[in-house]
Amino acid sequence: MISRTVRRRVKKCLLWMEVLFILILGAAVGVVAGAFYQISKVLPPQSYINRYKTPAGTSIWSSDHVLLARLANENREPVSIGHIPAVMQHAMVDIEDARFYQHSGLDFRGAARALWTDLHGRDLTQQGGSTITQQLARNIYLSPTRTLSRKVKELLLAVQIERNWSKQQILETYLNQVYFGSGAYGVQSAARIYFGKDVKDLSLTQAATLAGLPQRPSRLSPYVALEKDGNFDITVRRRNEVLQRMADMGHLTKAQAEAAMREPLKLAHRKPPQLGGYYHAKYFVDYVVTNLKQTYGDDMLFKGGLNVTTTLNYKLQRAAERAAREGVQARGRAYRFGECALVSLDPQTGYIRAMVGGVHEPWEKYQFNCAEQARRSPGSSFKAFVYATALERGWSPYRTIATYARPIKDGNKIWQAHNDDGSTSAGTLPLTSAFALSVNTAAVNLNLQIGPQNVVEMAHRLGIKSRLNAVPSLALGTSEVSVLEMAGAYAVFADNGNKPEPQAIMKITNQDGTLIEANPPRITREVLSDDVVKGMNVLTRAVVTSGTGRAAVGIPNAHGKTGTAESFKDAWFVGFTPELVTAVWCGNRDNKPMRHAFGGTLCAPVGRVHAPGAADLREGAPRAVTGAGPAASDGCPRRRQWR
Repeated sequence: MISRTVRRRVKKCLLWMEVLFILILGAAVGVVAGAFYQISKVLPPQSYINRYKTPAGTSIWSSDHVLLARLANENREPVSIGHIPAVMQHAMVDIEDARFYQHSGLDFRGAARALWTDLHGRDLTQQGGSTITQQLARNIYLSPTRTLSRKVKELLLAVQIERNWSKQQILETYLNQVYFGSGAYGVQSAARIYFGKDVKDLSLTQAATLAGLPQRPSRLSPYVALEKDGNFDITVRRRNEVLQRMADMGHLTKAQAEAAMREPLKLAHRKPPQLGGYYHAKYFVDYVVTNLKQTYGDDMLFKGGLNVTTTLNYKLQRAAERAAREGVQARGRAYRFGECALVSLDPQTGYIRAMVGGVHEPWEKYQFNCAEQARRSPGSSFKAFVYATALERGWSPYRTIATYARPIKDGNKIWQAHNDDGSTSAGTLPLTSAFALSVNTAAVNLNLQIGPQNVVEMAHRLGIKSRLNAVPSLALGTSEVSVLEMAGAYAVFADNGNKPEPQAIMKITNQDGTLIEANPPRITREVLSDDVVKGMNVLTRAVVTSGTGRAAVGIPNAHGKTGTAESFKDAWFVGFTPELVTAVWCGNRDNKPMRHAFGGTLCAPVGRVHAPGAADLREGAPRAVTGAGPAASDGCPRRRQWR
């Protein structure tokens, strides 16, 4: 028999062992609780979780509802849960988290199974077993690094999300967030990339295919499988697993699942399309993006889900691009030039309806926008500001001006204006004839009589923002301006003396459709008097009917002014009707002279306007307007000497 002393010692030992176990267990619980507490302190605040929205890029639209560009770090198009068909929702839930609607963020059965596998494999991070809510917490708040602390954060965040969001909200965010491979983030982008359709139009087999991809998107993507294996077998097997799971969960009958399994997998494209980037009117889009970045910054631009409605009319833009491209193709070799830029705007609103920065592809190589970024001397098209100043100072369109230009001392040199034929001219001409025929000597004399500084002030008043030099040669366009500036300034003549501010953006809304920014027309009234406007209409109409701009004749109410550079380096035409102003420039990017090329010969045909009705233009349906080229220019170097 065991002695009483031995039994007492054994009992005492067991008691100490129990105490020690309790202490160890308490310490372990304390350590775990402390770890959870410390980790919880670095979790996102509750307010951030409540305000979270799926990141989305910026979509840029024309005024007639054509998508011009989509800017995003990821190809993602968030959609509401109501836009996602039930078959897509069932497929994703059944294969990823069958107990999604029963658990509160953590599925302990699945977690236990995953932990057993992890322990068996001696790796606590090998097995997933995550719920949809855990996956969502990981995707939107945590780094992809697999560590035990990240897993703890994931569990805590999942619980927080379930407390604050409905199941529908969780599923909607997950479906918009999850990666489907081949550059597709979110179910809408996946539907477009793989099947070329809206998510609401997915068939059963297509929905099952997409639902199977998030498990291993880099391998299961049919594009990847086709490239690697030459077939879709791995994708089809995974799709069939999803269909079988849907049948097991009661969302399909056995017959429906078997029929769907027999369907072949058909993709919309041979290779995954790139859904982000500039699609149309690339120079104009780049101009808009530059302005957006200055106001909203890159983070908002690429993640804020902005919808930007621009002023551009896509039909007009296409006509402009075609006209410029064809103008270069038709006359470029004969006259030795290779570039064209253009801006068209509505003079009654200032809305830019077309912008072409160049005609050379690829745009990504050239990018420099000759219509907006380049500063060029406008040649004789600048004379409009000289004559407008004279009219404002009491001159009549029919008053005569001397055409002989006397020599002028310029420092140690003597400068004298010459006409296109090299003459210094003689005699007198009415302003109307001098303007229509673009007589240089008459313009210089008029500039000197009314004062170059007054001409500078007039040009700035009409919208020219570039620095201008108040010198005698100013009348011949020796100070540099942009094509966009010239279009905006001539708009004052077209809109009865009112000055519209050129604008490219009509409105901006966020993902919810809430208005963020609206840009109604900004008009400065009565910049010019009625008498000055009437006089300028007489002068600019004479250019078209009997002067250097006769290539635009035949268009009702067409007006304009040509411009030609010294040594024929560049050519201009700025034309307008009451509905549209178009400024066109032609030349060479490397500044080489053309072969005896004039603005009336090269630019007036490109800038020819077929007078759409104002209402048609604003509704996005112009009947016909020409513009200029589509693609690109590599720099449009700055110029110094123009005539």
